[in-house]
Amino acid sequence: MLRRAGLGVLFGTVMVDMMGFGIVLPLLPFYAEEMGASPRWVTLIIASFSITQLLSAPIWGRFSDRVGRRRLLLIGLFASALSYLLFALADNLWVLLLSRATAGAAGGTVGIAQAYVADSTEGEERAKGLGLIGAASGLGIMLGPAIGGAFSSFGLGVPGYVAAGLCLLNLMAAMVLLPESRHFRSGRADASKGEAATVWLWLRSLTRFPLRVLLLVYFLTLACFTSMTSVLALYAERVFAMTAADMGLVFTLAGGCTVIVRGGLVGRIVERFGEPRTMRAGCALLALGVGAIPFIEEGWQLWVLVPIWASATGLIFPALHALISRATDEHSQGSVFGGSQVAGGAGRVLAPLAAGHLFELYSIESPFLVGAAASAIALWLALRVPAARDPKAKEALDPTDRWTGPVAAHEPRDQPDARSP
Repeated sequence: MLRRAGLGVLFGTVMVDMMGFGIVLPLLPFYAEEMGASPRWVTLIIASFSITQLLSAPIWGRFSDRVGRRRLLLIGLFASALSYLLFALADNLWVLLLSRATAGAAGGTVGIAQAYVADSTEGEERAKGLGLIGAASGLGIMLGPAIGGAFSSFGLGVPGYVAAGLCLLNLMAAMVLLPESRHFRSGRADASKGEAATVWLWLRSLTRFPLRVLLLVYFLTLACFTSMTSVLALYAERVFAMTAADMGLVFTLAGGCTVIVRGGLVGRIVERFGEPRTMRAGCALLALGVGAIPFIEEGWQLWVLVPIWASATGLIFPALHALISRATDEHSQGSVFGGSQVAGGAGRVLAPLAAGHLFELYSIESPFLVGAAASAIALWLALRVPAARDPKAKEALDPTDRWTGPVAAHEPRDQPDARSP
């Protein structure tokens, strides 16, 4: 397992990266509307984060396979500090857009953090470690709205200054406490030996089974989640007259549920049921939680649905990322996780834009119904993912050797998923 000091710094890195997303999410729609922005403008600003993250993630990942994780994580923290400073100084929509784009580029290091965990864990410990990284993400989203709500009364720029300061503190801690993960196993890994050694091999690895199915599930579930969160504040304002402070509490509750599931429960659930079944359960819960939003009649009922879709993401993504990691070799973890961030980033980019279009031109309920349908399709695809086996003794084998047996749809119902010893 990861060294405690390194894990703490890595946890803080991801948490601070996502904190900016949490600060902006409940406040941005109201702030942008005050400046004359339409719903499509609001969702464009939200999507800008994911656009630059999508473009930067594979670059971060491939470089980390060659020069190490630590150096690039430090650069990412510095870039995050700059993005929050821009947010603090924003006085128009274009500067706000630039701040989110810069934050997205820095957020491309999430794949590096995941690869860092994959470098340092084995078997089922990997899902637990990735769950902790997910918990850091959820904690950042939980604390972000609280910070934004607490400090926004002093001015909309103040939360940005706070986040920038946190980034710089974490940067200094990382410089002292974060070791290079590539030395943990057998010396510096040679990225030229991996299945993603060249761009062509990287693309081919992402399109083979089961990675292509896993990445499509990632795209659809993130699209469902992001489309919902991008218009939820606008929907709640129109239907239930909820304010920015109310939405800050909604997203704080969601972050808290995510932290509990990812940080404490998902490891035990994966140990009992395996990654594939954990992922499938999350897809079903996400479709239920998002699809039910248009049918609630009172504001308090929204609070009942929040733990459902928040817990769903806490189940889906750690299990999914563990399966992605175990489907590739040790020399290509950064590249493949960078590729997964491309799939996820595409969902984050396209979903808010589509949600804004549906919300403004069709009906305010339509983004939630379409998102629930996407998650239902992801569940259908997840049924095709077989159980993974990742014996320590076979860590260096070709990744396709780790996926055997019939697909999940044909697995005996009374047999548990095969898992690593």
